[in-house]
Amino acid sequence: MFSFTPEERRVITFFSCAALFGFAAASAAKKFPVLQKCPLFAQESGKIELNSADKDALLSVAGIGEKLSERILEYRRLRGGFREIEELKNIKGITAKSLEKLKESFYLQ
Repeated sequence: MFSFTPEERRVITFFSCAALFGFAAASAAKKFPVLQKCPLFAQESGKIELNSADKDALLSVAGIGEKLSERILEYRRLRGGFREIEELKNIKGITAKSLEKLKESFYLQ
């Protein structure tokens, strides 16, 4: 039916294996929540975990400067951590508009 060269078969095999590995990893992460903390399985790739971010990590986020990072850390310390990302709106200097942008940079575990 199909006639593939040996190189084409290797490429097809490679991509098939990669797809199967991705599916298996996603399934394992859903079944075993502890795996979600592992960077390989993290579903929030590229985002910063709000309750464990240090000052340098916060400063790396666009829109967060020295003062705002200090306020975020102080709020987190006083409250024992964030339960929702929306709690950022309780911090002086974060408006509803800036919260929408910041939500894209953070996640909570």
